[in-house]
Amino acid sequence: MWQSVLKALGLILLDLGMLACLLAVPIGLPGNWVLLGLALLAAWAGHFQAIGWLTLAVMAGLVVLAEVVEAFLGAAMTRRYGASWWGALGAFAGGILGVILGTLALPVLGSVAGAFLGAAAGAAALEAWRLRRMDGEAMRAGWGAFVGKVLAALFKSAVGVGIAIVVVMRTH
Repeated sequence: MWQSVLKALGLILLDLGMLACLLAVPIGLPGNWVLLGLALLAAWAGHFQAIGWLTLAVMAGLVVLAEVVEAFLGAAMTRRYGASWWGALGAFAGGILGVILGTLALPVLGSVAGAFLGAAAGAAALEAWRLRRMDGEAMRAGWGAFVGKVLAALFKSAVGVGIAIVVVMRTH
């Protein structure tokens, strides 16, 4: 009987942990990495029967891919919307600064807003600095950075949801 209770408790904690990780991904926290750790823990608890090493390796590859996509998608979209590398650098730096300032202003929601708005503002600002004027071209760079950040968050969230689904289906 106690074994069943402990297993149920473990699954509830696993599910809550995965939910927290999925909520952490869009705000820029390493939720997918923690999800991977939870998958490893679940695999270990099940003696690697339900979740094997190959599945864990694929999950790890997807988490790394999501990080690479996030790193390059913002710059790529900024460039696609006509920005120079200065605009892409502004998107990167603005996103980081936006998360920091947003978190200080309003934890969690401020982090999300700060990441997206900071990337847009950073791209527009450095593009305007490069052009020596704030015009439609600089604003398009900011919009490209915003779109890139949104697409990256969606991709990373999709990877996290995929990992969570596999873990739930194989452990429950």
